Amino acid sequence: MAIVGLGAFAAITIAMLDHLTWPPDAPILAAVRPWVGDGTIWRILSESANIPLIFVGIGIVLALFFGHRRREALLVALLLIAITAGSEIVKQLVARPRPEGTDPNIPGVVYSYPSGHVLEALVIFGVITIHAVRSRVPRILAALLAIAVIVDVFLVGLSRVVLDAHWPSDAIASALAAAGVLGVYGLLTHGEAWATKRSDRERTATARP
Repeated sequence: MAIVGLGAFAAITIAMLDHLTWPPDAPILAAVRPWVGDGTIWRILSESANIPLIFVGIGIVLALFFGHRRREALLVALLLIAITAGSEIVKQLVARPRPEGTDPNIPGVVYSYPSGHVLEALVIFGVITIHAVRSRVPRILAALLAIAVIVDVFLVGLSRVVLDAHWPSDAIASALAAAGVLGVYGLLTHGEAWATKRSDRERTATARP
C-alpha cells in the first residue's frame, strides 16, 4: 500500500507539474455543482476536516505519549507535521489554480493541488483505525470504524469539490497519498517493539524462559 499509494501520488504530481489536464475533472465538477444548495451542509463537512482535526491529531499524540508509547507518539507528531508541510510545499510547486467560481471566503491557500483536507483526514483517522484493528476491539467494531472513516473522507473530498475548492483529481491524489502514508506508518509500527506498551513488552520478556 505504501508503494502503490505514494508511487501513484508521485506520478500524478509529476503530471500536474507538466500541466496535464485530467479529462474527468470538468464533467464531474459540472455534475456535482448543482448539489451545493445554500452550501451549509457542505461547508460543515469541509470544516470538519479543518480545525477539529488539529485537536484530534494532538489527542492521538498525547494518548500515545501518556500510554507509554513515546516513540510512536513522536512518530505520529512528525508524520502529521510532514503531511501538513508537504501538502503546502506541493501546492506551491504545482501551483494549480482552484476551479473557477471558488468561494473566496473558503479558508486555504490559493492553490488547489493536493487537497490537504482529504490528506489529513484520512491519515489521522486512518492511524486511529490501525490502532483499533491492532487492539482487542471486536473485529466487527474495527471494520465498522474503517467503513466510517472511508465514508467520512469521501464526503470531505466531495464537499471540497461541490464547493469548487478543489478539482476531483486533487481529492483522489490526496487519498492515494494518505493511503501510502498509512502504509508506511503501518510498516514502521509493526511488531511488538512499537505496537505494544513498554510495560507489556517488559512482562513478555520476563515471562520468556
